[in-house]
Amino acid sequence: MGVTELPFEILTRISDHLSKDDKLSCALTCKTWRYPFQKAMWKNIRFYSHADVKTLINIVKSPQNLYTSYGSWVHSLRISCYYKATDISDIKFSGLFKFLPNIKSLNLGNISYEDIGTGIARSDKIWKFLENLKINYKGTSEKKPAKPLFELINACSMLRKLEIYDGGWLYRAEFSVNDFDRMHQHLKNLSSINAGIYLSSDFSAMLDAIPNTTPALSVTSLDLDSKQYEDECDEFNESRNDWNPLWLYYFGYKYPNLRSLNIQALDIRGDKINSDQRQTMISLFRSNPNAFRHLEKFSITTDRYFESSDLVLWELLCSVKVPLKKLSIHATSNGKVDRSSPMNVDRILQAFSETLESLSLSGFIYSSDGQNSIIKLSSYYPVLTNLSINGGNVSLNLDDLLDMCVALKTLQYCGGNLLIGSSTVTRKSKHRQHGLITLSLEKCYTASRIFSHISFRCRSLKRITFDTLNITGSISDKTGCLLIEMPHTFLKILQIARIQYATSYQEMDGEDAINLTLLTQLNEAPLPDKKTGRKKNKVNSKKKVAESHNREWLYTYDVREFWTVLGRDTAQVYDEEEIEFIDEYYRDFRASASSTTSKDYMFYNEERDEQGWIHELDRGYGKFVFGNIKGVEII
Repeated sequence: MGVTELPFEILTRISDHLSKDDKLSCALTCKTWRYPFQKAMWKNIRFYSHADVKTLINIVKSPQNLYTSYGSWVHSLRISCYYKATDISDIKFSGLFKFLPNIKSLNLGNISYEDIGTGIARSDKIWKFLENLKINYKGTSEKKPAKPLFELINACSMLRKLEIYDGGWLYRAEFSVNDFDRMHQHLKNLSSINAGIYLSSDFSAMLDAIPNTTPALSVTSLDLDSKQYEDECDEFNESRNDWNPLWLYYFGYKYPNLRSLNIQALDIRGDKINSDQRQTMISLFRSNPNAFRHLEKFSITTDRYFESSDLVLWELLCSVKVPLKKLSIHATSNGKVDRSSPMNVDRILQAFSETLESLSLSGFIYSSDGQNSIIKLSSYYPVLTNLSINGGNVSLNLDDLLDMCVALKTLQYCGGNLLIGSSTVTRKSKHRQHGLITLSLEKCYTASRIFSHISFRCRSLKRITFDTLNITGSISDKTGCLLIEMPHTFLKILQIARIQYATSYQEMDGEDAINLTLLTQLNEAPLPDKKTGRKKNKVNSKKKVAESHNREWLYTYDVREFWTVLGRDTAQVYDEEEIEFIDEYYRDFRASASSTTSKDYMFYNEERDEQGWIHELDRGYGKFVFGNIKGVEII
């Protein structure tokens, strides 16, 4: 059998694995192949421009194509371009959809459902096979019922995945318990909901009926970003929101097979939950011991008063022993730590010790007395593989953590002091090797000796991020070097920025703080630069990949606008003459420190902040010594 005689079914299967260009080539190969490969090209349509839409409409509506129903071949339609209101009214999308009877996946992009006409789905049932729908709606200047939106959604009886995105400003579509109940009466196959809406905070008339709600057994994933109102003006934040934790009470009954739940409730206003309200919620949570029996992933994000939601963690998830594998709790308020509700890491790990693989905590303090406290783990947690701790009033003893979490592969630590046990420094042999692969330290302060211990114990490290670190240690009077040794560390990637050094933490904010970093490696092979062709003077991009040498000089400096410091950034010293100047300076540090000035360097430009190192050479530098690094990224 020749290739031109292959059965239609085989050609169709082959086409599913080809690129668009390959499908076109096959369709032009011979008459036999034209139909199956042409049909495959029509299966997934994506609009990149206003003209693309008009072209498609003309083709599917053309009388010449009545015998070849191109529209019926379309299974997926995605609108990727941005449309103005005039463009949308000009196109008449409602007319297009009538010629796409077999569409299964529809992504409307920025087009609001109001612009395509809500009546088409109800009357013509043109979306009767639709399984995936991504839809947008416009915010309104006043509260309005979401009935038209529900009418459109509820007409898609075969829907499995639903994504609803708000227009970005003003009042969002409000969903009540009754709205969810009615939606699931029509959408029996719905398994995933992702929506930017407002979850009504009024449960006064619904609490008694919730235990009798009909379960939506097919739903396994729920991702909700709830906000009532958001103003477009950035100068005066008029965003308003209420969040009622009783939604978790409803979800516990409504979605017994839920495996993933993500709640985001930002800009919460109003009074805190009083003691009577809190006790009522606790009683309701505990009244359903079968809630979330299959939940594996839970995430909640608030930006103030987490104490209004902490009962969800302690009195619901912990109380009914939900078998969580991944838990994320974030409570950062305008970049600041929420001090209303101290977080107990050990208590969380104990509650889910048999199942929890990943824990992420952000925006908390970890001590109620306002003092730095060391996170202490009381038990072994053998299944935990990912841990992220971000906050304030916290210190972390790395050795204790590694001893208790033997399976840990990824550690992210931000906002505190990193320690190791004092006895462990001199008795390294008593510590077992650990299989940690990824380490991220951000906004931390620690001692230089910690890094050699990390290198010794965690020899499997492949990815490291050092961002905004304050490192203390002794500075050599002879060389000006503060040495940080990691000889057992062989990295695939090092991400680094904003590192400072001093002999004590008190000196970090003074004029003696060191901002110059030298990266070196013991392996003589040069670092392979995967991004070849990069110009050496291109150092102001968001992410900068260091040049491929065994020695990389980095400088951290203040970013200023006039006299205002906007933040800190890090740049690599690329220029070969600058590098030679620095190297020469530190070959005889004592003599150079007493005699060399910025005038000795003819190419110095005082208007370039990233050249400020010329004034700071006499302070010394921090030197990292790695076993090997395959790639360096300045973040």
